[in-house]
Formats: sequence, structure tokens, C-alpha cells
Amino acid sequence: MSEKQEKNQEKPVYIAENETTDAGMDTFFADSPVSANQNTGTVKQGMSRNLKILIAGILVLVILGAALTILLLLSKQQEDSQPIDTDSLAEQLLDDEDKAILVNPEKSEDLQEIEISHSGNSENFRVYLQTPAIDESNAIYTIEGLEDVTLDTGLISTLVNNASELSANSLVTENIPDSELSKYGLDQPLADVIMHYTDDTDFAFSVGNPFPMDNSATYCLINQNLYLVKTSLMANYQKASSSFVSSTILEDPGEENQPIVETLRIARENLDYDIVLEYDEETASDDTVGGTASHHKMIEPVPVFLNVEKSSDIISSMFGLTAVEVAQIHPSESDLIRAGIDHPFCTVTMQCNDSNQYILHFGNSYTTENGTAAYYAYLEGVNLLYGVSESRAVWTSVLPGDIHSANIFNTYVWDIADLDIVTDSQELHFSGTGTEASDYTVTKNGETCDTERFRLLYRFLLNIYGDELFFETELPAGDPDVEISLRTQDGKENYKITFYQTSALNGIIACNDIPTYKIRSSCIETIRHNLEIFDNPDEEFILTWQ
Repeated sequence: MSEKQEKNQEKPVYIAENETTDAGMDTFFADSPVSANQNTGTVKQGMSRNLKILIAGILVLVILGAALTILLLLSKQQEDSQPIDTDSLAEQLLDDEDKAILVNPEKSEDLQEIEISHSGNSENFRVYLQTPAIDESNAIYTIEGLEDVTLDTGLISTLVNNASELSANSLVTENIPDSELSKYGLDQPLADVIMHYTDDTDFAFSVGNPFPMDNSATYCLINQNLYLVKTSLMANYQKASSSFVSSTILEDPGEENQPIVETLRIARENLDYDIVLEYDEETASDDTVGGTASHHKMIEPVPVFLNVEKSSDIISSMFGLTAVEVAQIHPSESDLIRAGIDHPFCTVTMQCNDSNQYILHFGNSYTTENGTAAYYAYLEGVNLLYGVSESRAVWTSVLPGDIHSANIFNTYVWDIADLDIVTDSQELHFSGTGTEASDYTVTKNGETCDTERFRLLYRFLLNIYGDELFFETELPAGDPDVEISLRTQDGKENYKITFYQTSALNGIIACNDIPTYKIRSSCIETIRHNLEIFDNPDEEFILTWQ
């Protein structure tokens, strides 16, 4: 008898106030006795007390009859090996520790290996302990035949932990006959699993269909007994071995342990040049520029500074790069050819200061089954073919103009030792010493000059920026219209910037005689103007030329 039925059967009959039990029984079909303090001269209209008791008695009999009927039906179901009442089962699926049934007492730390087979795809694979836990390091499990590829350790740990010390939600039936297994998806289980432990104990179970009334539970067969177990614990045993291969192409070591990218080269079929970024140690060690300058510079196809925000993904996002799918495990040469890896569309070569080099190839573009636009990708030394979404394959579409900084000068003013500016009509030679505004002194053409006036002129030079990158390799004929040379006090920076006016409206800028930017000719005129007024402190420098 169920708990609910017992409660219905034992429900007490309440006795009205001032009424004794004996009196109620003696007068069941008679008039109700009158209390001593009741006014007998007044008659109240309505249902009599005896009639109410009669109706209540009938209701009790109806309830008891219904309960007996349910008990007979349940008993008949169990005799016929039918599932128990679904409403009752649904109640048992609540998280109640008192109802949990321990079906496997073995602990995960004693697990040696797991055998998993899938009747649906005829796959069998073995998970085994590769490296035992030592001190604070966790045990490492791997899949036989996949030792040479990176596995998702978090996902594999669920195979180790989920069925160790396993408790079922409820027992459905004991000693279920084989003829009844198909009702629960256990004639061809979604997974057959055997867990082998160090004490030579084996724990075997089969995973069937989800419980139809509540998908949070799944039928599970253990020693020919049918249980309901949390679906979340059984889900990963149903996965193919390939599902446990990590989709992370290159692990992210974390900010503190990430090596410095010394050079990054992007070679692409649709470009007639390579994009090469190089670590600039001087910029990285110079804290005076704050966060405005990247620690890397572009050296090909043109030598320019980089925009720190726009270039950071290009430089460092190979670390932690994740694929949308693992397209092929252990790809053959023909697999790589079909994916376009033999003649890649894009190759990224990253050289780090820890002596490691990573070469990532992007092949043909394609669309995954879920509709994601992707490229086939292959990291040399890793025997996997990945699918990387176009949005993550940033190197396949980047152009130099996307990541460069338009600034021409990037040297801190108090670091300057010599600044020479030559035009077709003027020559100014500035020399400075000192480390900050309070002690920095400067001369112009050998004579002492106003330090603040020099700072304001250099501030104007810092404002000069290129309109767009210029990829011609030849300089215009003739001398430049403006030539500016800069050398720092420590001698680590020594470069020349030249300006050429190519038409009435346009000009170009070259860095160390390499054409770099297009610029408006009004900038050249503004440089000439500011040099002419340098010695007149009453005139303010023009800072813009647009």
C-alpha cells in the first residue's frame, strides 16, 4: 500500500465540540442529543448532523474502494512485468538523498580502465589510466589509439567520475526478462560500459532510453535490474571516441606564462607580399608611451607602428585558438590534399622567445553541418584536421591597413638627443639632454633655445599621421621637400622620415627611404610654416592641416 493510501485509510473522523464518542455512536440513526446549555425551544433549519455523518461515511467508503482498485491495478502491472505507475515514478525522480540507491560503491581514484561499446555505430574504445596522480597533480586518462592527439581532459574525467560511486534514482524492477528490454531501449543499448578497478572489481551497466515522463532520468540496466539514473551522468558514455578530442588547437598558457611572440609572418595566396610583425623590445621597455603603442611593429610590407587594439588578436590569438569542429583525426595525405592543406590559402608562422615555433595552415573554406562558415586548418606537429570559423581565422583576411598605427613619430620628447629638420629653405638642428621637463635642456643650431617651444614643435610632429599606406617601392625622383632625422640619447632609435610632394594636393612619407604613407600636401606646407615661426613665441604652432 502506498504512503498516500495509508494516509487516506487512517484519516480520523473528527468529533464535534461538546460531543462524546459514545453519544455519536449510540445516536447514529437517531436524533442528536442536546447539550445542557443549548436552547431546546429554538429549531435551526438545515442539514441534520446525522445526515452529514452519513455522507461523510459514504465518501470514506468511496475513497477506500478507489485506493483498493489502484492497488489491484498496480499489483497486476507488476505481475505482467509492466512499468510501474509513471506518476509515482515521477515523484521519485526528485532530488531526495534518502531515496538514492547506491549501485556502485567503487571510487574514481581506484579506476584503471573503462571499456565502452556502442551498438548503434559498432564502435568499441578503451579509456585507460596513463599517468597516476602524484602529489597535487591529477591522474591522466587517455583513449587507446588517440595518445598522439590532445584530448579534452575535462570531458574524459566525466567518464571516470560519473559512474564511480554511482547512485540510482529508483529501482524500476528486478530481474527483468530479456523479452522486456526493448521497451526501455536496452535490447540495443546506447552504450555498454565496463569499469575496471584496482581491486579487480568490475562494474558493468547498459544505458537505455530516457524516461518518457521526465528526460532528466534514463533507464539503466545493472545486473539484470532496471534502474532510473540521472541522464546527465549517462550522457557522455554515449559519445563517440572522437568527441573526446580537444577542439583547442593551441593551449593558452595564461597571461603570466604566455611567451613573447618575437615574429609573426602571414603568407597568403591573395597577397603579393607577406605581413611580418616583429617584437620591438625598445617600445616594450619604454613605459612612457603608456598603452598607446603596441609592443610590436610591422616590418613588412612597410615599416610602421601598430595599433595596439587592432593588432593584439593578430599577434596573440593563436594561443587558445579553438576550432568549431575536429574535421578529421589522423588525416591521411589525401585528406590534407582534399582540404587544401598541401597548397594552403594562408600560412601563419609564429616564433616565440621560448624557442618554440608554430606553423598553422588554412586550406579550403567550407560550411559545417550547422551552417558555420569555416576554413580547414592544420597545425604542424598535431595529427588533426580542424575546422576554424572564419571569424576566428583572423589571419585569412587581415590587411596591413587594418592594424597599423597612422602615427609617424612615437619617440618620447625627453629621450631625444638630436632632431634635424631640413627643408628647401631652412635647416634646424636641435640637440637635447636630460630626462624630464625639469632638467631637459635643448639647443638650436648650437645656441640655447626655449625648451617649451621645442616641446610644442615636437608635439606638432607627433600629430602627423599617414592617410593610408603606400605600397610603391620606388621613391619619387629628386630631393625630398622635408627631411627629419631623429636620434635618441641612448642611441637605440635612429631613423629618418622624409616627405615628398607628388602633386598639388598629395604627397608621400618614407621611413628610412622606404615609401610608407600617402599624405596631403598641406601637411608639408604646415611643417614649413611652423619652422618659420619657431623663433616667434607670440605665434602658436598650427597643429592640424586638414
